[in-house]
Amino acid sequence: MLPVGSPATGDDFIDRERETAFILDTIEKDHVMLVAPRRFGKTSIMRKIERDLASRHKPCVFLEVESVNSPGEFITDLVTALVECGGASHKTRIFSALEKAFARLQENLDEIETPVFRAKLRSRLRAEFSDDWLEKARKLDTIFAEIDGPVCIILDEFPVAIQNMEADDARTFLHWFRRLRQVSAGVRFIVGGSVSIDHVVYGVGGTPVINDFRRVGIGGFEESVALSVVERVVQDEGWEYSPETGRTVLDCVGDPCIPYFLMIVLSGLKEEIEISGGAPSPALVDRVYNKRILGSEGRHYFEHYSRRLRITYSDQEAKAARAILGRVSAAESLSAAIAYDIFRRSTGSESEDAFLALLAQLNHDFYVAMETPGELRFYSKMLRDWWRIYHAGTG
Repeated sequence: MLPVGSPATGDDFIDRERETAFILDTIEKDHVMLVAPRRFGKTSIMRKIERDLASRHKPCVFLEVESVNSPGEFITDLVTALVECGGASHKTRIFSALEKAFARLQENLDEIETPVFRAKLRSRLRAEFSDDWLEKARKLDTIFAEIDGPVCIILDEFPVAIQNMEADDARTFLHWFRRLRQVSAGVRFIVGGSVSIDHVVYGVGGTPVINDFRRVGIGGFEESVALSVVERVVQDEGWEYSPETGRTVLDCVGDPCIPYFLMIVLSGLKEEIEISGGAPSPALVDRVYNKRILGSEGRHYFEHYSRRLRITYSDQEAKAARAILGRVSAAESLSAAIAYDIFRRSTGSESEDAFLALLAQLNHDFYVAMETPGELRFYSKMLRDWWRIYHAGTG
């Protein structure tokens, strides 16, 4: 059974060869930003790139920076990872340059491969960047400029790290990080995350600080691939597969076929069969979807989408967003004119600019889509079904 919520690896990694190949080709010249909703498989793709580069003996480091709270922490993790990646000569060369720049870094290079060395390095770098981080970070420009590459640095949950920082620090950090990319000809960055980077960056530094990234969109599974995933999982479980069952699973998920949502249905199907017996069928899939997934025991799969409004939107924005999403979930689509009226009543504001900014935010965060001019609809059919049940009357 494929995992629910965990990055897909090995044989579980499906239908991302094209995206992976494109990204590997793109980082020959550009930095890359992965753009996709939550649970579309960005982390799985990042991990696949890390493995592919390692198989080619190209230095690559993967950093999950969700818990980073300051520029100093980010730089410490970044520099420590840079020292650790690559061969012995690369590590010695990078550390020697750091040692010249920072007085605290006095270590025995013979220990560079040991965990003790890495722990000391991280501790002393944290102390180094705990205050006046920007002045000290500028010393890294020369070090990064001398990296002859190619070195790939992958940053997962990068927007969350920016959110975690104080606003002034985040603004200054983004400008410094852009300059670092400009001087680092031998380094390529790949960034991604489950929160809209545009929304986060716009609030603290403006989008020009990230406009040097090549944006790569990550879509859902194509129908044929999604059906093959269902068939494979069913057969791996020893059940009998029928095209009608596969079609019903996809009908539950809707278009786009979000990998995470597909795995939720298949996991729910497995749990139902293990508890109650039976075999996969369209009727059983429908029952699992409506009772097990959209029922109370499935709420944990989706609560993040509701909670994120409280975390990343202002109080007024969140109130208006909930009211608009509630109305959209109860209909196939909602006109922008009606949405604007809901916005005015929710916020007491007549500002069309603020309203359009909120719609753009909801679009960037993949709550709504606007395929037809002036018409809003939920981006995901499954999320719309859940929202209609639990939040249509809120806001």
